[in-house]
Amino acid sequence: MTSISIVIPTYNRPLLLNRAIRSVLRRAEPDFQFEIVVIDDCSLEQINLEEFKWENIVLKRLIRNSGPQEARNEGIYLATGQWVIMLDDDDEFFEHSLNNVFENIHKIEHFEQYPVFFFATSKGSIEGDFKMIHVQDIMNESLKGDFTPVINRSLFVEHQLKYLDYPEIVGVGCEHLTWLYISSKFQIPTFKHHIVKVNSDAPIRLTSYKNSLKNSLKFALQQDITIDFVKKYKLDKIYPPYLNKKYLGAAIYYLISGKRYISRRRLLVIENYRPLIIKIVSFMTYLPISFSKFFFRIYKMRLTK
Repeated sequence: MTSISIVIPTYNRPLLLNRAIRSVLRRAEPDFQFEIVVIDDCSLEQINLEEFKWENIVLKRLIRNSGPQEARNEGIYLATGQWVIMLDDDDEFFEHSLNNVFENIHKIEHFEQYPVFFFATSKGSIEGDFKMIHVQDIMNESLKGDFTPVINRSLFVEHQLKYLDYPEIVGVGCEHLTWLYISSKFQIPTFKHHIVKVNSDAPIRLTSYKNSLKNSLKFALQQDITIDFVKKYKLDKIYPPYLNKKYLGAAIYYLISGKRYISRRRLLVIENYRPLIIKIVSFMTYLPISFSKFFFRIYKMRLTK
């Protein structure tokens, strides 16, 4: 019997968490032995799992708010299943999700040699129904939107893999660096099958305009951390435009955070990449910051349509 651990990190969203748990329990299949591992990232709002008291649910509360990456690593450590599936606390499984996952995984020759598999969420897509993803595919954005990782736990642990964590940017996320690193070492079998519904009713979303503005300096630092990471592992040689994109992202976030001088410095190192946008951003570094925030808001609104 296949054993599965569904890991759900959560922070201050008890009602959404319970909905996510119910979605897992509704999709439970008799061919699977599964547990739900909830990692409470030191929420201020109390979690109440009383309605699930007869279910196989493990709840661990972290002693301090450490961010989703640390919570995910803790979930993998506590999990006992052969497989670990990550689920955000504001999302839900589609019907027959578990069956779809393992029917597709078992179609791959030597599937046991891959530590991670990707399955599309309702906001994720790739060309075709299946693709072996390498680091260049992530850098050139062959993957559109969000994907749910399904982890071969023993292999993941054996190779000392983990979610890369940067405490200095807690609140803005850095999950992409984890997948850059892993895809530079292993191919990631990726399926277009949608297994998770991405909801949009969370009070605060990482990619929202308000959060981007509030944490603009952290988002700028996130771009700088990514640049250093890509250089360290020489990934810029694989797909050079990726680095220019991150320099541009850093310039924009430094600008809306009021750091005009640093923004200009990031723009200066960009070569042969979107010259018109570079000129516009450079010009805006001499205008009131309110202009930059206004146009950034328009961009974010178009992006989230």
